[in-house]
Amino acid sequence: LAPAVLYSGLSAAQHTFVWTKDGIPLTATGGSITVTEPGRYSVTAVNRTTGCEGIASATVGVSSIATATATVGLDFHNNQTITVSVTGGSGIYEYQLDNGAFQDEPYFTNVTEGEHIVIVKDKQGCGESDPIYVYSLDYPRFFTPNADTYNDTWNIKGLRDQPESEIYIFDRYGKIITLIKPSGAGWDGMYNGSPLPATDYWFTLSYRSSDGQMKEFKAHFSLKR
Repeated sequence: LAPAVLYSGLSAAQHTFVWTKDGIPLTATGGSITVTEPGRYSVTAVNRTTGCEGIASATVGVSSIATATATVGLDFHNNQTITVSVTGGSGIYEYQLDNGAFQDEPYFTNVTEGEHIVIVKDKQGCGESDPIYVYSLDYPRFFTPNADTYNDTWNIKGLRDQPESEIYIFDRYGKIITLIKPSGAGWDGMYNGSPLPATDYWFTLSYRSSDGQMKEFKAHFSLKR
């Protein structure tokens, strides 16, 4: 327990003080006391002139920073969530995502795709955790290959560090349009040198999930012109 100072708020020149811990008298006689052990502390103050007596109490508890982990919900889910688990601590904690406001709930919803930073902080001022880095995996719902440098290609950039990942793109009839890799430039909406029409296209992705297993995911996206 870090040292904590308890103040009576009264003048030692005008009052006498008797401090106790869990009902046991202490040797301190001043208007404040520094404590290093948890317990129920009380002070009885007596006015030297009037003899009036007052009693105040405070509970000092033990708190410590936790060991925290964060996990992301289902890959590619429409409402991505991050859940924080705390072990080994004895305090009351609050949670922060990406330098936002701290909150009491150990989970975050509607998380965007990409890397995020989670911080766990002890409400009693006993410190905060090291940054916890987590990655939320998602895919673009559309792209606009109109050469304006915005959304001109379609890819799943969150998997660019997985050279074994592959994405097959199909038209609505199941015809293979192209094979791309997340580590590459992506699909530009072309087929054999010609632009394909604005419509929905389907894809099959093979990737390595956060549990280390190779998985397959299928969905569709829109090409807009």
